[in-house]
Order: sequence, then C-alpha cells, then structure tokens
Amino acid sequence: MNVKIFTSPDTRILEKEINQWFEDNSWVKVLNITQSTGSVTVISIWYAEPNVPILG
Repeated sequence: MNVKIFTSPDTRILEKEINQWFEDNSWVKVLNITQSTGSVTVISIWYAEPNVPILG
C-alpha cells in the first residue's frame, strides 16, 4: 500500500493537483481517502499499484 499526500491552503489549487494526479495515475486502485482541514487542507490518498511484471 502506498500513500500520496496533497496539501494547500487553496482548495481550488488542491483540487486541480489531485485531479491531475488521478489522470496521470488512472491505473492505481484507491483504497482510502482522508482529509484534514485547518490553516491548510491535507488530503491523503491510500492506494495500491497493480501487480504486473515490468516489461523491458
């Protein structure tokens, strides 16, 4: 399991960053998403990568 953490005081910027990450990593399986809000918003995305052999 892996985690990707996003932080920003501006939720509009945060939303764009998260959407771009999802677009760039559409192959991951999201397991959990958590959010914490204070002076900045923190969103943690817990995910698993598919178990596929590396081609090369």
